[in-house]
Amino acid sequence: MRKIVISDIHGCAAELDQLLQKTNAKPEEIIFLGDYVDSGPDSIDVVDRIREWCRHGATALLGNHDDLFLRWLDDKEIIFYYGKIGGMATINSCLEKIGMATIEYSQLLHDSKKENEIRKTIYDYFPEQISFLQSLPLFKKELDLIFVHAGINPKKGLEKTSKIEFLNLRDEFIYEYNGHETIIFGHTPTRRIHNQNNVYFGPNRVIGIDGGCAFGGQLNALIITDGQYSTTSVLRIEESKTNN
Repeated sequence: MRKIVISDIHGCAAELDQLLQKTNAKPEEIIFLGDYVDSGPDSIDVVDRIREWCRHGATALLGNHDDLFLRWLDDKEIIFYYGKIGGMATINSCLEKIGMATIEYSQLLHDSKKENEIRKTIYDYFPEQISFLQSLPLFKKELDLIFVHAGINPKKGLEKTSKIEFLNLRDEFIYEYNGHETIIFGHTPTRRIHNQNNVYFGPNRVIGIDGGCAFGGQLNALIITDGQYSTTSVLRIEESKTNN
């Protein structure tokens, strides 16, 4: 049986649709590694797609941006930070979905009353999507494979890795991990690791798949078939139009 691993969709719903079609994916084959929201144009649509695939057997993990969205909704993350790292795209995706006018970062930055009104609106209109994100696990282990959003603590191991580490680790994990299992992760765009958007196969059994789709890169799929790896991808739609 195949496994198809996809990460860091970041609101790129059209590219996700293309990639799933390109791989001829079946729900039970798919593992999503998180970051469904922020930066791209269609965050809430991506969450709805992921929910639908999971209803039919796919697996989805939590990403740091999904967690940031939840934290902002619970007034545990300030808009000054969340709005600057892609959060406004998610907020406006929700507003557009219910026919409301979009809002500028500056309008929320110094208006806590308006910010709380927007929070309440999103909570009122999207309870199922919020509940879905709240339910997502931090990792999945299958035999000698570990699937995670960002990584595991290379010194403490899987069981002692904290939530913050699962969602946010970068270089410490990527270059210092030396465990026996192969770890498949997103979070860190592969262009930061090996100067290209293609899947990164590390010499220390780490495989990075974040192609930076929302930032002009591509959406990658890692395909695992009987222990063998292959990859495919789709370009960010604006980029592919530019290159034709």
